[in-house]
Amino acid sequence: MKVYIETHGCSMNRSDSEIMAGLLLSAGFEIVNSEEEADVIILNTCNVKGSTEQRMIHRAKKLSLLKKPLIVAGCMAKTQPYLLNRYSKVLIGPKSIDKIVDAVAHALRGEEFVLLEDGELIKVSMPRLRMDRVTSVIPVSEGCLGECSYCITRFARGKLRSYPRDLIISEIKRAVKEGYPQIFLTSEDMGAYGLDIGTNLASLLKEIARIRGLFFIRVGMMNPHFVISQIECLLSAFEDKKFYKFFHIPVQSGSDKVLGWMRRRYSVNQFLEVVDAIRNKFGDLCTISTDVIVGFPTEDEEDFEATMRVIEIVKPEVINISKFAPRPLTPVALMNQKDPRIIKRRSKKLSELAYKVKMIRNTLHVGREYPALVVRRFSKDLFQARTLFYRPVRIRSSKLREGLMVRVLIEEARSNHLRGRLLEIVGKVPRYATDLAIKRASQTNTALDHKSSS
Repeated sequence: MKVYIETHGCSMNRSDSEIMAGLLLSAGFEIVNSEEEADVIILNTCNVKGSTEQRMIHRAKKLSLLKKPLIVAGCMAKTQPYLLNRYSKVLIGPKSIDKIVDAVAHALRGEEFVLLEDGELIKVSMPRLRMDRVTSVIPVSEGCLGECSYCITRFARGKLRSYPRDLIISEIKRAVKEGYPQIFLTSEDMGAYGLDIGTNLASLLKEIARIRGLFFIRVGMMNPHFVISQIECLLSAFEDKKFYKFFHIPVQSGSDKVLGWMRRRYSVNQFLEVVDAIRNKFGDLCTISTDVIVGFPTEDEEDFEATMRVIEIVKPEVINISKFAPRPLTPVALMNQKDPRIIKRRSKKLSELAYKVKMIRNTLHVGREYPALVVRRFSKDLFQARTLFYRPVRIRSSKLREGLMVRVLIEEARSNHLRGRLLEIVGKVPRYATDLAIKRASQTNTALDHKSSS
């Protein structure tokens, strides 16, 4: 029996899909890479934004028209099942994915099966089928300690539950042994890791640095108020060569007033303090990624201009701009909303500034040489690599393949990536491991949507 899994949303959703695929594979199902060849379809949903919600409804409707058993999983299944049950009678939430085999069995029999309870899953140690040739996604916790007034994800993922450190270390070692040179550590808020079990992220990273092998770690999103309390120890841990110098620190607004309404629990100055500490430590050889919400109900023109000033001061290398749209279940949904024309105008203005500041930051690297890991193939001779500070570099060469370490000369800057020339191939992951990854990747498919958090 063949199953197709389509994944939208963040790295945590991607990890959930890998777990579902692993459980199904163990139960004798075959994972395929298209809905056309599948007997059963699983749609793993995201609804972090209003636009994403509409996309999920469209995909559920389209997939249901194939007249094949359809299972809807993920955050939207948990928080908005009433928008999806017209397309599927089988829905499971993010904390019920251990029952995916039962869900498929019910779907095949045409029976209703709705399981949205919050199970106590330790996902880091669950079976999984990795869906990428180069990258292993490893969850370190689920849920968060936040109470953001606009966020629907917290109702899907719940309160923070950090996974035991020894299980995380074991899973990383397993991924490295299997030949994965790039590892994404993911959760709703990496900065909060361990605070519910008497430890912290800095301590976890120090332990990871002791693992032997050639691999690189990308740490996911960290909220400023959890970073600032451990900033010195955290940056000390990041000094290790295993960690990409990539820091996803969302600001959301440049106005303390708006941050208060958002219930973000940090000030603009604290965000700036975190960024200053990172840049003082690593200079130009780091990547700052941030998120900004435009058009929050209480955001006036002065607040928006304050956000513009913060972006101009910090000049983040990555800027994720979201037009505010109220999410159900959240307090902000009950407030008077901004005129969409105002939101559109502000978003356009901020996007224009973002383009300029990203160009400024990327232009700094033109003429420099860097080691990089080849992580993606676009075409026969066009590849994307990541520098050790996680900047994407596009390279044309017929000599490359995913998993190679290379040295590149940066010849051109674009707002979202660099363009470079291959100087030399300096290393590679073991051939057997790459072949294993390719075999696994060919068995499945993910359709990753806009990443709201890592």
